[in-house]
Amino acid sequence: MTVAERSGANGSVFRHHAPQERYALRWAALIVLLAGGFVPPVNFFIVNVALASIHESLHATPAEVQLVVSGYAAGYAVFLITGGRLGDLYGRRRCFLLGVSAFTLTSLWCGVAATPAQLVVARVVQGASAAVLLPQVLGSMRALFPDERELAKAMSGYAIMMGLAAVVGQFAGGALIQWNPFDLGWRAVFLLSAPVGVATLIAGAMLVPQTGGGVANVRLDLGGAFLASATLASIVVPLSEGRDQGWPFWVFAVLALAPVLAAVFFRYEAWLAARGGMPLVDTALFRIPSFRRGVLVATLFFFTTSFYLLFGLYQQEGRGVEPLHTGLAIVPYGIGLFLGPLASAPFVRLRPHLLTLGMAVQVTFYALIGVLVALGITGWVLSATVLLAGFGQGIAFPRLFASVLGEVPADQAGVAAGITNTALQVGAAVSVAAIGSLFFSALAGDTSERSYAHAFAIAQWTLTTGLFFAMLLSIPRRRQVGAARAG
Repeated sequence: MTVAERSGANGSVFRHHAPQERYALRWAALIVLLAGGFVPPVNFFIVNVALASIHESLHATPAEVQLVVSGYAAGYAVFLITGGRLGDLYGRRRCFLLGVSAFTLTSLWCGVAATPAQLVVARVVQGASAAVLLPQVLGSMRALFPDERELAKAMSGYAIMMGLAAVVGQFAGGALIQWNPFDLGWRAVFLLSAPVGVATLIAGAMLVPQTGGGVANVRLDLGGAFLASATLASIVVPLSEGRDQGWPFWVFAVLALAPVLAAVFFRYEAWLAARGGMPLVDTALFRIPSFRRGVLVATLFFFTTSFYLLFGLYQQEGRGVEPLHTGLAIVPYGIGLFLGPLASAPFVRLRPHLLTLGMAVQVTFYALIGVLVALGITGWVLSATVLLAGFGQGIAFPRLFASVLGEVPADQAGVAAGITNTALQVGAAVSVAAIGSLFFSALAGDTSERSYAHAFAIAQWTLTTGLFFAMLLSIPRRRQVGAARAG
């Protein structure tokens, strides 16, 4: 009998074990969960450096190459809330293993795709698989670590994992393309996920406990799932595709549908709850002030996504840096993401303020990165500034999730994690579309290094402004400070 089977499905995990053994098993389960959560963000970053090789090998059009990135992001964002709710209803361990299995299979599908269309379809399905997988990581963490201090440590581990994913993704993409193992070319960036997925699947079946689920005669709110997915698709898809297609009329028409669909969704959820059904999203979540404000902060927080893409573009296209060295240029940022949670962990009394303080550091050095690039300053000075920007995000990121999920009931943790991740992805889509368009407008077709530096600086200062507003919104209320210190 596995650990998970002995733990039961009612959230009282590892209850048949001694306290010390329960403590060790929780952290072992966390390592497996983080290993599973590591793969989806790596796949987001790793493909960026491989796009040129995909374009050349498959004779893909620029629009098809763009869809390789945006198709994954769209499939991921659109199904996140539904993926989180599936874990709450049917068990997070079960959905975690399902998500890992599906992600592994779709990675193989991407790796053997023979045409651009096959690759795009595989990437969309891969994104949907990630949407089933990732909410179970955060939802399980919330259930495994109900104590505020332990949850803060676990969230620091999650932040470190995300930082490593950004670094490994960027570096591994460039390294695999340049080294070309077994003459696989770009296919290696997808096939690499398969052995990691298999190992995670085996370890997850043994160590990850079942949380969530256990509700008899419950069904997924299919109407709510459809309306939520349609609402998110009406935001993410046009923003992902609009710039590449020259902002045609349909983009604005679909975007205009988003608030209408959102209103219909919330009306439907309220109607279903009034009839005694179980809605996809319990609207009571949005009556929790920390959750409501945290979702807005999360949306603005992931404006930082455009930094990864545009900084790589500035390095590779503007400065003519090779793929491997383009990946290495972002490594200091990941080092900062790794060090931030470790450095801030001892400051327990500052915990309520770490989200704001971390973003303040990030805002300062994000703005300075724009200044240095505009002035043509590179080398160790720019690398140190990139590291400190990542350090600020490393301080803030674990507190973002801890703040959003801290007051959420354990049985709603999966859907709350799905909503939070959805907010991050919507912020990423808005950032890449809007700030990416600003970047190319400022570039105005000029391919000189100076023009790339100028365009990057304008885009960087713009996304820094969004992050500044997120920082202001994150300033904790007096009640939150007292509660956090009491925990």
